[in-house]
Amino acid sequence: MSIKAFKLNKNKNPMTNICVFCSSSHKIDEIYINAAEELGRLIGKQGHTLIYGGSHLGLMGVLAKSVQKNGGKVIGVIPEHLGSLAQGEDEIIKAKNMFHRKEIMEMKSDAFIALPGGIGTIDEIFDILVGIQLKIHSKPLTIINTNNYFDDLIKQLNKIDLEGFSTLKFDIVQINNLFTISKTPKQALDNVLKNLSSHQV
Repeated sequence: MSIKAFKLNKNKNPMTNICVFCSSSHKIDEIYINAAEELGRLIGKQGHTLIYGGSHLGLMGVLAKSVQKNGGKVIGVIPEHLGSLAQGEDEIIKAKNMFHRKEIMEMKSDAFIALPGGIGTIDEIFDILVGIQLKIHSKPLTIINTNNYFDDLIKQLNKIDLEGFSTLKFDIVQINNLFTISKTPKQALDNVLKNLSSHQV
């Protein structure tokens, strides 16, 4: 399958491809499930397209179903060996492996939101941050700090900056408006859409 990068929609009220990183675990507190459901509702109601990891499990499944329930389109990107986890998406893209999956998700998306998640989610967050630092792209990323889940990660980012290991200034909680920390799903979506309109890919 040939994958082509989507160009940024520069209409005043664009229909945006929003990539969401989140957990496939179902052994988590309801507060995280509610956040995923609310984010999906907002994405769907505003007519945006969700790009995500293509699984029906955990927060991923809750998010995708909520987007569709509220009128949005869902595109799942899933490695071939995990293809059985895909279920009910409007479109499925099979990736060769996990690395290819990230490449496709990044290429097809205009902006990124991270809900609380595990090692895979953290990996995806840092992958986008590296792209921002090296100026490979100018696509906005926000993390939703539900239940203060990302507090320790934020502290570590501040330490990286303080110790001189990065040129990015995490201590001001944003990098040229491309990286932000959000308290709620609504604030997260507002942040990436606002910052998307002020940057060009």
